[in-house]
Amino acid sequence: MKKRMFILLLLALSASSLSASFVQAEEAQQQISKASVKLTLNQAQQWARSNSFNLREAQQTIDRNRIMLKNAGKNLDFIPAGQGNSEEDAASSSAWKGYASSTVSYLESKKQIELAQDQTDYAAIKNYYDVLLADNKVKSSEDALLLAQLEEKAAEAKANRGKISPGDRGTIIQTRIEAQKNVDIAKAALQKALDSLNTQMGQSQGTLYELVDRPVYRKMDNTDLDTLVTRAISASPSVWRQEEAVKLAKMEIKYYTWNSGTDDYEIKQIDVDSAEGGLENTKDQLAETLKSMYFNLQQNEEQYEQMRSNLQNLNKVLDISRKRKERGFATGTEVATNQLKVKQIERNMDELVVQMTLLQHALNKPWSV
Repeated sequence: MKKRMFILLLLALSASSLSASFVQAEEAQQQISKASVKLTLNQAQQWARSNSFNLREAQQTIDRNRIMLKNAGKNLDFIPAGQGNSEEDAASSSAWKGYASSTVSYLESKKQIELAQDQTDYAAIKNYYDVLLADNKVKSSEDALLLAQLEEKAAEAKANRGKISPGDRGTIIQTRIEAQKNVDIAKAALQKALDSLNTQMGQSQGTLYELVDRPVYRKMDNTDLDTLVTRAISASPSVWRQEEAVKLAKMEIKYYTWNSGTDDYEIKQIDVDSAEGGLENTKDQLAETLKSMYFNLQQNEEQYEQMRSNLQNLNKVLDISRKRKERGFATGTEVATNQLKVKQIERNMDELVVQMTLLQHALNKPWSV
């Protein structure tokens, strides 16, 4: 009986040490927050846009294509009525086709800058949330380490009383060593995520952030898949580009000049068929991509609801273990283990919410991914 009381006393002291360690960890996190920069998701996106090479390049392309369109307009004489066979017809048709092509290039460059903005925004969202997830993994690994340290102390108490084999004790020590390695790995991953975010935003490496905007669980709205596909096809830069390719190919037919030394008329017809086929293929691929995202999001919602149910059950188990400990029927290790399980599923839910948030964004703008 005295031996049992001695072991329970050591475990109680260890549990107190664990609680103190949790408090110290929280205080350290508060100190970091005070020393860090508050960063909203909108600010991260604005910095990312300002630092984006693709956006600067897209703007330069717009300026270049605007000049080319202006120059192409200077070569226009009259609008050709259709197919002809004179040198004058050929020159006029060539000028108008050149102008039409320049117009498409200019409009496409304007579409391209919108595409670059969407892609930059999505990358900023992902990098922002990657930091949140990496920070969660650090906290989880630190919690696991604290539990491993508690179990190691309990094993030492048992070893002193001859209640545990050297092999079992060695296994527990090895678990604590692995837990420490996992903490180091998680911290390195967090630093990498911070570096990626700073790089994209053009901010100094080593800058710490308190991320203000955390993803919130929201179920997908009632918009059906067909509506999503129709909306995406209407707004897709890739579909627009392919539609313009079809128009240009048909223009080659409409203003074809016989005996002008250009490609055969049959080749121009093949080009039209190829462009139209490319348009249908682009639409089909976009529809398949959206379908995959849509069903993945539905599965994630079901998984989240299951996690929420599991969390409720784990909280009940944790509450029972705390009451058992108050009555002397449970150890601090048991309570800490249940605490770790609750925190782990909460962080798994956070990770799933991030995945769902990114999927919802991609459903609205699939070209941004």
